[in-house]
Amino acid sequence: MDKKIKAHSLTGRITPELMWDAFRNVKRNRGEAGVDKVSIQLFEKNLEQNLLALMRRLKDGTYQSYPLRRVHIDKGGGKTRPLGIPAVRDRVAQEVIRQLLSPLFERIFHNDSFGFRPRRGCHMAVARVIELHQQGYKYVLDADIKGFFDNIPHDVIMAGVAAEVADGNILRIVERFLKAGVMEDGAL
Repeated sequence: MDKKIKAHSLTGRITPELMWDAFRNVKRNRGEAGVDKVSIQLFEKNLEQNLLALMRRLKDGTYQSYPLRRVHIDKGGGKTRPLGIPAVRDRVAQEVIRQLLSPLFERIFHNDSFGFRPRRGCHMAVARVIELHQQGYKYVLDADIKGFFDNIPHDVIMAGVAAEVADGNILRIVERFLKAGVMEDGAL
């Protein structure tokens, strides 16, 4: 039986260059301030110090996520969709961890999965559907489970991450992301 090889020492790959790259990605995506009321522009005023302090916390195990700031997006017809906005520093931390974990998980994702994947998008998904139709397939299943991520037990997510990652510090950071909570109307 083959023994699974897990990723070790991911914490050691958190470098100043990775921190700067993560910040550039967060800045490119724009977005509002989180519960700490620190905007991207304000975070950027002391960027080097903020990134180095965040890197130190990520590496030494003292990083803690702020709760998400809850806003409601109008969906029309009187319906809204809740959205959680992380603090800018937490978005940078999440991007650092995403960049470390993405290569590990990309290799195990299904080839016909196109959502939120690097170098994949809706045009590729449509092209794949057309290709399958030309092969004789006649049905497409488009599933969107309402509130899916909100209802996945954290232990299931953590087990999936732990199956690929052996770095306990990274696992603790991911768990802290999951347990950050949501601040709405002053209540956690």
